[in-house]
Amino acid sequence: MPLVVERGTLADVRPETRPYRPFGASLELFQCRAREVVIEGPADTGKSRACLEKLHAAATKYAGMAGAIVRKTRTSITESAQKTYERWVCPPGASRLWHDLEYRYPNGSTLVLAGLDEPTRLLSTEFDVVYVMQAEELSVDDWELLTTRVTGRGAVMPYVQLLGDMNPTDPGFFLYQREKAGATAFLKATHADNPTMTEDRLAPLKALTGYRRRRLYLGERVAAEGMFFPEWDPTVHVCDPFPIPAHWTRWTATDYGFAEPFAHYAAAREPGTKRICLFREIYAEGKRDADQATLITARIREERETLKVPEASSLYALHVGDPSMFNKRTEANLPSIAAVYRAGGVRLEPAGNNRKSGWSVVRAALAHGPEKPPRLQVFRGRCPNLERTLPAMVHDPLDPEDLADKIGHTKTEDHAVDALRYLLVAEASPPRVGTREVQVG
Repeated sequence: MPLVVERGTLADVRPETRPYRPFGASLELFQCRAREVVIEGPADTGKSRACLEKLHAAATKYAGMAGAIVRKTRTSITESAQKTYERWVCPPGASRLWHDLEYRYPNGSTLVLAGLDEPTRLLSTEFDVVYVMQAEELSVDDWELLTTRVTGRGAVMPYVQLLGDMNPTDPGFFLYQREKAGATAFLKATHADNPTMTEDRLAPLKALTGYRRRRLYLGERVAAEGMFFPEWDPTVHVCDPFPIPAHWTRWTATDYGFAEPFAHYAAAREPGTKRICLFREIYAEGKRDADQATLITARIREERETLKVPEASSLYALHVGDPSMFNKRTEANLPSIAAVYRAGGVRLEPAGNNRKSGWSVVRAALAHGPEKPPRLQVFRGRCPNLERTLPAMVHDPLDPEDLADKIGHTKTEDHAVDALRYLLVAEASPPRVGTREVQVG
């Protein structure tokens, strides 16, 4: 039976029978034509089956297509990819296993089985699609070798693709750097994408502890050891957005960057409970200081219009920024970045910059327990870069009370957490508003 790819609800779907219907990230995978794409998520989200289904669909649709199923070692394919392919993916008679080396289709398509421990068969062939199972097992050399096998020379399909699946791993993993550079597209799978998921099947994953629970149940990119914010739990700290009343106290914090991203966050505090809600993120690189201020004021203007707050009133109590933004710039006698912000309508004050005490304030805001909800909550989908990078922060091996600037030789992406630190310290110890630049002498 031909593959049917369609949207639908999860109700009354039995994915163990055909036709196969992908959902969420699995559906995105079928529609994706990026040269390099990885579907990433916690365990048991249907990632491997989605990749194999796409491979089978391509082999069926494009006569003579050359595909490959690859893993770090050839022996590991037998008990994983082959079992899934033969039991759930390939209908009886649709292909034939030839000498345990490849699956052959009646239309001339082939799916080669290969391990990177013996890459000879890969090096001698050009492929339309290469599927890498458990890509977190690979080295950068392994992945780059595979990119040379999907160049498009002699391709049968209208596009070529190196696709992989993986569980989240150490934030310094090389594929995350390729993602940041724009070379590899990532799709985020969740347990909601797997219609066979039940509470009984989730129970063993929920029972995991430490980094394994965060990777395999929560789907977070965290280091195996030394996570800096163990209090963070998206099931507790992330909430659905709601309209924030005009009388809640609002303030913002900004961590400056140009070549690296600048990070800006807006928060509001609920009177009485003192709950802090993070409801806006601006995160971008390559923006000049004046452009950054314009982005911020545009968002504030939108809020005013939504809340029908007049320009004359002060919607925001405070704006704080990275203290380095107040440094005088000697080149061409330029004003400080903070002065540019102020000229653009963001009256910036210097944030407190004691890192260790600042991290303690962040931890206190994240702290929670069975009878104690956290003070800090993040609006779902509104601060994606904070959600992505906060669990990836690790301890400095030379100073356990501080956050590491690097993991190995890779600079940590700490812009969002720095801005969060400025934001929460400003709430705990507000700076004296009205600081002015003066020139002495």
